[in-house]
Amino acid sequence: MSKVKKKCCRSKPKRCKSCPVVALRLRKAGADDLSGKALTRAIKIARIY
Repeated sequence: MSKVKKKCCRSKPKRCKSCPVVALRLRKAGADDLSGKALTRAIKIARIY
């Protein structure tokens, strides 16, 4: 994952990959242990809302 930004841009329809909200959601989901397809899927889900 890329460097986390300081402030959220709230881009629509999906948040950007470097959004702090996405980083928080990934941390809560335990994405530190994921790799490959599982990590890609976790990022996709975290960016949706």
